[in-house]
Order: sequence, then structure tokens, then C-alpha cells
Amino acid sequence: MKHLSMAVVRKNGKVLVKQRYNQAKDRVFEFPGGAVKEYESATDAAARELFDETKIERVKHSATFSAVNDLGGRTYYAIFNADDQHEAHIEDVEQQHIFQWLTPNEIPLEAFYQADVDFIKRHLLQE
Repeated sequence: MKHLSMAVVRKNGKVLVKQRYNQAKDRVFEFPGGAVKEYESATDAAARELFDETKIERVKHSATFSAVNDLGGRTYYAIFNADDQHEAHIEDVEQQHIFQWLTPNEIPLEAFYQADVDFIKRHLLQE
């Protein structure tokens, strides 16, 4: 069972989205995130992953949602609010990550994993 936690960062009506290379699907879109470690909460895991991937820190947490994932665990979506000073800074260019701010309607649903699509439809497109 693997629990995952995603950082859903909102700023000025847009959401931070990561585009990365995936051998099975070519390019995939997702939120910054990763595995929840045994000793941490889902929200703490999302904040840690957000900092590890983007160097964004000190964002305000507003809510956390969860759903069952395909790995037999849960995927958590921690929503954070950012301000204009928060920008993604990529440290490892070999991973081929591209970060961009998109409005919920600009999010390419077909390029996201199904669990993420369900979250986007339920929580981001309803705003």
C-alpha cells in the first residue's frame, strides 16, 4: 500500500502544474508531490515534496482532500495558497520537469492520471 500526497498550489486564480516525461505515457501532467513517509502527515508530505521539487515554501495550507489510488493506498491533495513571490525553481534539469501556472479550465485533463482528473473535476473546476 502506497500513500501519495500532492501539493495543489493556487495563485491568482491559477494552479501550479508539473509536466514531466514518463516512459509509459510520454509526457504526463501532475501536481508536485510524492510518497508519504511513515512519520509524516499527508499535508507535511505535500509541503516537503513541494519544496523539494520547486523550492516553494511558506505557503498557506487551506484544505486537504483524499481518494483511493491505484496502488492500494490513498492519494492526498493538500491545497496551498501562494502569493506573487512564489515561483518554481528547478534544481534537477535531468528530470525534465516543466512547471507552469494554469487556470483550472486550461488544465489538460487527458494528460493527468484518472485520480487527479476526478479531484480536478470535483474541487478545482467547481470554483
